[in-house]
Amino acid sequence: MSRVKTWERALLLQAVLLCASAGAVTPTGVTKVSRITGATPSGESLPNPNQTHTNYEVYGTDLGIVWDKGGGEVFLLFGDTFGVGWCGNGGCGGGWRSNVLARSSDTALADGLTFSTMIQDSTRHAKEILPSKKVNNDEMTVIPTAGVTVGSRHYIHYMSVNHWGDAGRWYTNYAGIAYSDDNGQNWVKHPTARWQNNASWTNNFQMGAFVKNGGFVYLYATPNGRFGNVYLARVPEGSLLDINAYRYWDGNGWSASQAAARPVVIGIAGELSVVYNAALGRFLMTYLNEHRQAVVLRDAGTPTGPWSGEKVLASGSAFPGLYNAFIHPWGNTGTTLYFVTSQWTPYNTFLMRATLVGDSEGSNLLSEPGFETQAATTVMAPWWLEGSGGVDRAVGQARTGQDNGFVRASSGWNALKQSVVVQPYTDYTLRGWVRTSANNSAGFFGVRGPGNGPILGERSFGSLPGYTEQVVSFNSGANSVVEVYGGLWADGDTWLQLDDVSLTRGANLVSQAGFEQQLSTAATSPWYAEGNAGIDRGLGFARTGANNAWARNTDGWNALKQEVGVTPNTSYTLTGWVKTAGTHSDGYFGARVLGGGPILNEVHFTQPLGSYTQLSVTFNSGANHSVELFAGMWGHGTDTWIQVDDLSLTRN
Repeated sequence: MSRVKTWERALLLQAVLLCASAGAVTPTGVTKVSRITGATPSGESLPNPNQTHTNYEVYGTDLGIVWDKGGGEVFLLFGDTFGVGWCGNGGCGGGWRSNVLARSSDTALADGLTFSTMIQDSTRHAKEILPSKKVNNDEMTVIPTAGVTVGSRHYIHYMSVNHWGDAGRWYTNYAGIAYSDDNGQNWVKHPTARWQNNASWTNNFQMGAFVKNGGFVYLYATPNGRFGNVYLARVPEGSLLDINAYRYWDGNGWSASQAAARPVVIGIAGELSVVYNAALGRFLMTYLNEHRQAVVLRDAGTPTGPWSGEKVLASGSAFPGLYNAFIHPWGNTGTTLYFVTSQWTPYNTFLMRATLVGDSEGSNLLSEPGFETQAATTVMAPWWLEGSGGVDRAVGQARTGQDNGFVRASSGWNALKQSVVVQPYTDYTLRGWVRTSANNSAGFFGVRGPGNGPILGERSFGSLPGYTEQVVSFNSGANSVVEVYGGLWADGDTWLQLDDVSLTRGANLVSQAGFEQQLSTAATSPWYAEGNAGIDRGLGFARTGANNAWARNTDGWNALKQEVGVTPNTSYTLTGWVKTAGTHSDGYFGARVLGGGPILNEVHFTQPLGSYTQLSVTFNSGANHSVELFAGMWGHGTDTWIQVDDLSLTRN
């Protein structure tokens, strides 16, 4: 029998549990593995397998967007690049190319990342693959932001930069897609696959990250610069160059209108990277949060979320000047994460590695719930302060860990608050632990609309001498973003301490399950009609509330349907209440793969249901991250109808 050291056994057990649970993770132990680009400076001991300064005249560059290109290789795509005459500090100097591209077949990342080659325009000179005018206030440069391969065609999402602004701010003319059919040697900027910016530089689809999933390419996007929220669109894999084929996440479903897009994540977000981690069954998202001076990670079970709160992946205090983390698709396991990062002062790229550990707070949508990584920041992001307060850092005041938030003042409203994305008309529960000074008489913990909007739910409290849990259940209403807060009205020297805050979604995954928020007789997002179907509004036909859905016809398939995000290979139960005409003979209630795909399970109801009757279906999601729920009927030459109300989908 072999002997295993205790710490080795613990790591092995952790790896097994991570893979078995396919749950949320937290990154720890981030380290630099190797230099990817540039020359090795004096005193640096990192491996430098590519020697790009001599092999490709790449002395300084950034980004390093990496994706699987097929054929046993990945592409690595870099931004503004400098050669002979590079200034040696940041992006400046001679030999300027707006972007360059490398290929790699290296699968052994533990000792570094080695190129197969770089795309070249002459011997030992990396080629600029997407040209730019290089004229300030016109087109200063063209910077890639994402890449994806579908079949044998490769695609790059890029931004045309009009001019650079203050640190972390730049302004784009448009974002576009280029493609290559010759293994990356030559690229074509498609003339109409573009998202034009507006006069106020606020279009939300200027920088991106691509993910392939379920026959779609998902495009996560932000405005230009590093201070926007994250939005989402998707397009069938074969239609990437058709700008009219994109559909935008509107908080409930998919809209053809870009203006309908709502955030999936609250920024401050720059240089996105999003991948699917098959070992975890989770989507991982990284970006730079300038306000936190850190690259952060979020995870989610479905492309639309809900996304977890931010978790610090790599801090600027440990790695000065870092500003991205592009995840390597081949270093993407249940316990290890490899990614490419840039640092400004050396203006070059590095391979880094983090260890992933299980996260019991994976369902928590709030970032920094225990205030534990505040010590290195100059502001309180992602928490914000109204009035007077801050963070107690390792002073023995926390409920758990070593830090907690506080407010303290002699007068006025003083609160800690955080904005978070929610799905409209969905139930949530907010929890947090609070204690106060003895003279507190007007403390409040709750949720409201953004920008100090209407209160959705709150608890009031007086003096709390010890940490006491506050629980608030609420419905998000029409909001896609809400504001969580804990605070007090001070009267004399008054204080409040806050710790261990969580926001979790309710169990029912069906949006607008009772149709009460449908504002038209025609079904609107997230509900969609097939054949002749719609909404009864205030007609007295509902099981509960005022509204219900219906389908009615003499022939053909007629149904209401909704796409819902699910975790792959997981059991779910779908329930709903159905009533039919006396002529009814052929109805179905169930779940299927998107786009009219295979049925996952369904109930076939052939007898008339003279009053609302509950139907129930249990199914396994299989490999899918989204499924289509449906309730409908076939007409067979006679006028017939069904009515549907009060649906529920819960994970078993």
